[in-house]
Amino acid sequence: MSRHNDWFDGLRLVTACGPDHFEVLREVYRSRPYTEEELWAAKITRALTHGPPVLSVAELGCRTGLHEPEIRRAIAWHNSHRQRRATP
Repeated sequence: MSRHNDWFDGLRLVTACGPDHFEVLREVYRSRPYTEEELWAAKITRALTHGPPVLSVAELGCRTGLHEPEIRRAIAWHNSHRQRRATP
């Protein structure tokens, strides 16, 4: 997998109530900026949820095409946003 794979970067599962609602969501997501860390975190999530378990950062790097500093930045981004969602 290449380091920057446009086929997978930014893809999100979205549920809509119908065609009109889907078009609204589509416009919102079309204009929403994604940071590199967010896209890298998505790659890491896919690597951790599909296939055999990953036991090291090196293995995670092989599966995602990311380097260790990118993996660490993605994890920090994920943890930061997870904490914000959990805080009322």
